[in-house]
Amino acid sequence: MRVYGEVFLVMNGWMDYLCLLLAARLGRSRFHAGKALISAGLGAVYAVLAWTAKTSFLRGVPMLLAIDLLMCWIAFGRRCPRLAPLVMAAGCLLSGLSNFVLEQGIPPWAAVIIVSGAALALLLLTRQVRGGEGCYRLQIVYRGQSAETRALRDTGNLLWDGVSGLPVIVLPERLGRDFLPPGTNLKDLSTLPRGWRLLQVKTAAGSKALMCFIPDQTVLRQGTRVHCVEAVIAVAGFQENYALLPERLFSEQREEICHAVL
Repeated sequence: MRVYGEVFLVMNGWMDYLCLLLAARLGRSRFHAGKALISAGLGAVYAVLAWTAKTSFLRGVPMLLAIDLLMCWIAFGRRCPRLAPLVMAAGCLLSGLSNFVLEQGIPPWAAVIIVSGAALALLLLTRQVRGGEGCYRLQIVYRGQSAETRALRDTGNLLWDGVSGLPVIVLPERLGRDFLPPGTNLKDLSTLPRGWRLLQVKTAAGSKALMCFIPDQTVLRQGTRVHCVEAVIAVAGFQENYALLPERLFSEQREEICHAVL
């Protein structure tokens, strides 16, 4: 029984880890493996306690929702409210599939392999979907520094730089830090680095100024297609791990293609 309890713990931990991974992929959010392991371990311990407890309190819906929120808070931090429903949905999906497979008389170890394969197949499917029309890889080179990130086509991003006339790519603060000198504070405009300038933008929350620069090279990749583009890079204080590509960038690419055909 002791060995079976350990196997039950590992199985639930692995399933919880897959749920967190699926939620991050479907929610287009950054995934931190270390935090996810801690969160999955908490979920596995809860599963063992709920399985061995004689009271129905641990198995109730309120406790299940509380554990789901706690796991999401550990794994995703302030993105918890947005991703918690996806974690719950992924958990219900994998749990239902596990129960169905076990009801067919398949051994538990084989059921884990089948469910894991289904989860990984779903991950590959979502990767292909996310890597379709609106998803790209963006590489930026500036003053000897290079950074690469996912980039999403944002039809609502109509920013352009009035000085250079170039479209503006919005880079998350985490990646923008690679190009910022020490001591630069995005909220303190007086720390603007040499060679950078301020870009005034209007958002739903009001008007604000973003620090921006013109990179030495900007490369956009989608599958096997590679484009060298000209754009201004603005650094904003959002914490996702993808950049926002302006719609104007793609309008210019379409015009270049038409001229080439003619």
